[in-house]
Amino acid sequence: MTSSNPSSNDERTRQYLTLLGQHERRLRGLILSLVPNWADADDIAQEVRIRLWEQFDGYDPAKDFGAWARTIAYYQVLTHREKQSRRHGMIGDRFVELVAEEVAAISDELDAAGQALKDCFEKLPQAKRDLLLHYYSSERTTREIAAELGRTFDATRQAILRTRSALRDCVDEALHGEGGQ
Repeated sequence: MTSSNPSSNDERTRQYLTLLGQHERRLRGLILSLVPNWADADDIAQEVRIRLWEQFDGYDPAKDFGAWARTIAYYQVLTHREKQSRRHGMIGDRFVELVAEEVAAISDELDAAGQALKDCFEKLPQAKRDLLLHYYSSERTTREIAAELGRTFDATRQAILRTRSALRDCVDEALHGEGGQ
């Protein structure tokens, strides 16, 4: 990264670290799905982080960072496999390619589902959002939440169930359309 502006470098570094932080767990999952040896996977993950940083100036922020990073990780795995090709019992390249494609597809589906959940949650009335946040972010029981809200246990439980059902239906519709595939 060569730039004469230190604040520009700092911002670029911050952008890289933010994007890497958002995608690193999925990258590690991809690598581990393709390389069963944890030590090798750790080495490859480190190489991927280095390679991503080295090529970050060429990354187009308008593009999906996750897809770009997964591509680099995939090629790092192939490079590792080439180096290790003398070992007995290596899995075939076609198998590795198929697994990488499946992991990428699942990752994209998880991203879409996460975004749909966020969007649908934001569409809920504030009282229902508060109820779910109360329920999922505290260690209180439904009875304790009901008492705090001045409602009966059954009414609180039903409100939680209905809100979760509405949220699930919204996410299903967002992901699959009216037909709910």
